Amino acid sequence: MIIGITGSSSVLGFALKETFKNFKVVNFTGDICKKKDINSWLGENNLNAIIHLAAIVPIEKVNKNRYKAKKINFYGTKNLVDCVKKTFKNSKIWFFYASTSHIYKFSKKKINEKFKPNPISFYGKTKLMSENYIKKNEKNINYCIGRIFSFTSIKQKKSFLVPGLVKKLKD
Repeated sequence: MIIGITGSSSVLGFALKETFKNFKVVNFTGDICKKKDINSWLGENNLNAIIHLAAIVPIEKVNKNRYKAKKINFYGTKNLVDCVKKTFKNSKIWFFYASTSHIYKFSKKKINEKFKPNPISFYGKTKLMSENYIKKNEKNINYCIGRIFSFTSIKQKKSFLVPGLVKKLKD
C-alpha cells in the first residue's frame, strides 16, 4: 500500500505518518496550486490512496488573506481532484478529504451528517466548496470526506487548545 499525503507537515499529517509506519508514505512537497507539481507527484508514484490535508486552517490566517485561503483550500483541492481524475481515469483511487465542522452553523443540538451545511466562517465556505467539487466528480474518485470537529496537539501553535492551556498554566 502506497499512501500519498498532502499537508504532511501539519500536526495531523505528522500524526498520520507516525501511524502509517507499516505503509509506504509519499509526501506531496510541491505547490498544491500548481497542476504541474501535482501531476509530477502522481506520475512518479504508484499511489493506492491519497489523504488530502493541505489547507490554510487557522481562522485568523484565513481571515487575514481570504484570497490565499480560497486559492489553497478550494482551488488547490480542485487542482488535485482534476489531476487525480486524469491520472487514474481507468481505476478508482481511494481519496480522503479532510473537511471541517465549520461547514455547520452553531447548534445546541448534536450535529450529524444529515444537518444542512451552513458555513460559519470563510474557512468553512472554502471547505464546503471543496466537498461539493469532490462530490460532483464522484464517478472518477472513490472518496471519503471526514469533517473534523476537533484535533489538538502540544505541537500546534499557541493559538490552539493544548498549547494555549499549557501556556496559561505556566503563566
